[in-house]
Amino acid sequence: MKSIFKSVLLLGVMMAAYSCVLDDIDTQITDEEAIANIKLECDALDSYTVQATKPQAISFRISSTTPWTIEGADKVNWLKVTPASSSVSSLSEDIKITASVNDALVDRSATLTVTGKNTNITKKIVVTQLRHGKMTVTPCTEVFAKAGSVQTFSVQSNLHWEAVAADTWLTLDPASGDSDGDMKSFSVKATAAANDALTRETTITVTSGDEIFTFNVSQKGETLEIVPAESYEVNRKGGSLEIGVDATMEWTVSSNNEAFTVVKDSDSKFTVTAGWNNLFGSRTATVTVSPVGSSFAGMEKTVEVTQGVNFNFSGHYEVLSDGSLKMYGDTKAQVTTKDDYRYVKIVLTMGDKNFGEKGQLWCAAGFGECNIYNQLSLGGNLRIRQDGNLPNTTKPSGEAVSTYKNVLHTGIDQAAMNALTEYRFEVLNEITDDPDYPGVKWHVVNFWYNGTINTTLNFRSVLADDPNVSSPYWFGFKDSTTDGSWYVVKSCDITAIAE
Repeated sequence: MKSIFKSVLLLGVMMAAYSCVLDDIDTQITDEEAIANIKLECDALDSYTVQATKPQAISFRISSTTPWTIEGADKVNWLKVTPASSSVSSLSEDIKITASVNDALVDRSATLTVTGKNTNITKKIVVTQLRHGKMTVTPCTEVFAKAGSVQTFSVQSNLHWEAVAADTWLTLDPASGDSDGDMKSFSVKATAAANDALTRETTITVTSGDEIFTFNVSQKGETLEIVPAESYEVNRKGGSLEIGVDATMEWTVSSNNEAFTVVKDSDSKFTVTAGWNNLFGSRTATVTVSPVGSSFAGMEKTVEVTQGVNFNFSGHYEVLSDGSLKMYGDTKAQVTTKDDYRYVKIVLTMGDKNFGEKGQLWCAAGFGECNIYNQLSLGGNLRIRQDGNLPNTTKPSGEAVSTYKNVLHTGIDQAAMNALTEYRFEVLNEITDDPDYPGVKWHVVNFWYNGTINTTLNFRSVLADDPNVSSPYWFGFKDSTTDGSWYVVKSCDITAIAE
């Protein structure tokens, strides 16, 4: 029992002694040592520069073991620091500094100071915001020569500016300039090297502060272009169209429509020629100008040449995709020439057809009171007919001289009509004298069926009696039919006969 008591007493004495030692150790740490152990780290740069109109945010981090503040933003009205001091819960923070827009024409700056509690550690950060920039660029607008050439453009700015060309074939001198806040003007020489390739283009970019201005310039190279024109239309009655070519290489020209012929006249132009448009829709050709030689493959240029229509239409009809015309008898479809004629040859090339029992195909013209008809009317008249009186000639008695005459067709029936492939009607100036009335002339009117003359009328001519009279010609249905008649006319060729 005495042994246990001695052991407990010894243990108590030892613990009391150890506690005294610890107290001695704590009391040996001085205030200076405690301050020296404080941590305040900031990864911010010493200075930042931000733009005037679109200022970028500044970010950095503070890591600390003591409370801290960022001072200086409160002395200016254009900077905001978030957060500006440490929080109770965290001594380490990500800091964001933002600046408002600077509308002034001078730079401005502020100094921010990071300070920690109970420490002399500080961090100074200088933020500079550039002045509001103004820049005006007057681009060069001419095309650089193929052999190389120089053009100038101007820059006006109140800040430092820089100009850069996107491609090395164009150099700029000077490529930059400085201003002290006042607008200054600079002249920049743009020099293009010689170009042995195709026409090329590049972009010039001029920057000053937040201002950016870009413009494109081009340089001639090996060229193949069709010269623009107000119209690429050949006269509907036939004619030629001259088209220019700007080329630095050999070239050929071709047409995809045989109705349009093309001829290369020189190295700078070609001619497109088309005859009278005998179709019932506009016709079109794609004309292609092609370089000679494989090194210029892909440089082909095309132009669409058109030609208008020579006819007007009425009744029930359809212009088909190939330019032919489908005519229906239910509302007497008719085709009329846009121009007046006197003596003519008219040739209709026929396509599919369905002439019913009352089918019709007339061709006629009216010259004042005188009319000339070729009548193909199944169930009616099949004839060439003239009627009316001569306008300028009378009998010795003062009576009118009639032009009336009929000549009947032969062998024309429904089967023959449905076998018709070519219809030809002509009024010819094959003039003969009238046996009864001196000074009165006769002409010849013919109807051809599938290439063979079927009927001829030779009688008094209103055209000879009145050299100034002319008229449009028309063909088609004279009257409406209910027998389902229709036919397709592939083309109509009209030739005016010279007198």
